[in-house]
Amino acid sequence: MPISDAGDLSSFGVGLEAMYLHPVSDEFMVGGSIGYTTYFTDDIEFLGQSVEVDDVAFLPIALKAIYSFGDSGFGVGADVGYAVGVNEDNDGGIMYEPKVVFNTEMLLFSVGYQGISNDGDSWDSIQIGAAYKF
Repeated sequence: MPISDAGDLSSFGVGLEAMYLHPVSDEFMVGGSIGYTTYFTDDIEFLGQSVEVDDVAFLPIALKAIYSFGDSGFGVGADVGYAVGVNEDNDGGIMYEPKVVFNTEMLLFSVGYQGISNDGDSWDSIQIGAAYKF
């Protein structure tokens, strides 16, 4: 769900991510991921005319860390990396995402705030996700 300035151009986005997490201890995991995210843009009004805006797409590549609070299943995490801009006029930028996670035997659920920053511009969104564990 895009927010801030990104919310003016798009009302929602979807993404897919492949990740690997390695347990360092019972509470701490580190790893990496690569994904693809598209934000579907809305037409904007400019000088009384409706202007079509291309969808915005990124290829995020990130390092991940998750810390779990004991056996509760709850934890916190963070992703840091670079989101490569896929479409024309999209330079991408540094990506960061602090998050809250809930870890089960088969699934990992997360809610986070993701920002992609480049040259003072930012594409911000609230991320809701679920991951299946192999």
